[in-house]
Amino acid sequence: MCQPYPKLKASRPPPVLRAIKTVLIVDDSAAQRRIVAGFLTGWGLHSLQASSAKAAIRLFKKHRPNIILSDWMMPEMNGLDLCDTLRQITPDLYIYFILLTSRSTKAEMLYAFQKGADDFLSKPIAVIELHARVTAAARLLYTQRKLKLKNRQIKAALRKTQALNAAMDKDLLAAQQLQTALIHNKHRRFGRFDFTALVENAGPVGGDLAGFFTIGATHIGFYIADVSGHDISAAMLTVRIANFFSTEAFGQNIAVQRLKTGQICPRQPHDILQSINQIILKEVTTDHYLTMISGLLDLTSGRLCFAQAGHPYPILQAKKGMFHHIGRDSLPIGISQTVRYQDHHLQLAAGERLILYSDGFSDGVYDQNTALGKEGLQPLFARVQHLHGPALTHNILENIHAIRDQTPLVDDLSALIITHRAAGASGPETSE
Repeated sequence: MCQPYPKLKASRPPPVLRAIKTVLIVDDSAAQRRIVAGFLTGWGLHSLQASSAKAAIRLFKKHRPNIILSDWMMPEMNGLDLCDTLRQITPDLYIYFILLTSRSTKAEMLYAFQKGADDFLSKPIAVIELHARVTAAARLLYTQRKLKLKNRQIKAALRKTQALNAAMDKDLLAAQQLQTALIHNKHRRFGRFDFTALVENAGPVGGDLAGFFTIGATHIGFYIADVSGHDISAAMLTVRIANFFSTEAFGQNIAVQRLKTGQICPRQPHDILQSINQIILKEVTTDHYLTMISGLLDLTSGRLCFAQAGHPYPILQAKKGMFHHIGRDSLPIGISQTVRYQDHHLQLAAGERLILYSDGFSDGVYDQNTALGKEGLQPLFARVQHLHGPALTHNILENIHAIRDQTPLVDDLSALIITHRAAGASGPETSE
């Protein structure tokens, strides 16, 4: 009985066989090569023929076939040595190597597999077995081709992601540098009054801001703000807030007004918050809101007033070390059109200190998953009540990190500390 075998049109192979680029047939028998080539052609596959291993190497270098059908026993170089040579020529290109042999012992087959052969085809060649071996090779090559394509896609996506990350890192760095530049003075003394600003972000950029500026020779304006969120959009809103209090374009500073006489005088803090609230509601399209305090200090009298927009109550630290929370409840900026802010007045006596701070101090998780809270702030600030300037902010942050056991911050920190030095403690203006 004649052996059945697949008969296919030579014009186009089935999908699985299309993974085969070229089949190289290596055999010192011309008749054997023609028989195998005839079957491959009938299945729509392209093939090359070589009568020796050396001829096969030349054809391989030129055409790069991805399936090799090679006789095991040949003069000069056998099939296993040819397999090893071809794999060394193209270590990055996988070739499927099928040995044609009359050998069939398990020991011989194991040895051939160890030397790099992928499969065997017994002589005399049965066409249905040849088709099965070639189809199995095609399936493997097809899967490998899909994996290579997927790897290229993954690498392309990775390069794109890396480029986006690099651009984001660049933007973050620019935003970070811009935020750092917003605090023109961290420490400054005006006669008997010390002003110290502290801002520490939980991430590369943040939403906290604190600052102060002179208005004429007798007044100091100050502010502290905490924008919801810690992302770039929150950071950009802090830039907008800082620009409201610009010292470069003082005529555009929202905290001052120019009279008809040309004289510049300070606006009341509640008016400042009202104006900022209307601008934010009208012009800012994000969901961000912010808490804030705006204030004014009269250097000649020590009279101080501030307005509060949802910000934590300031702490008044008295001369004898007593702490008092002062202020009144109010809505944050960016919530309501109808909110009305009010001024709070106090006399900052010699030896007293006013501490404005963001909720990163009181509400952030510090130790054992508990918040530091208002009461926890008192010993924190009591430990630094004798310090001023850079030493003050350095020790506050050092104490915070000690409480957190050096774990990263969970929220941005900001504070503005105004100290009325006791008589005899004043000195020349200093700034940093």
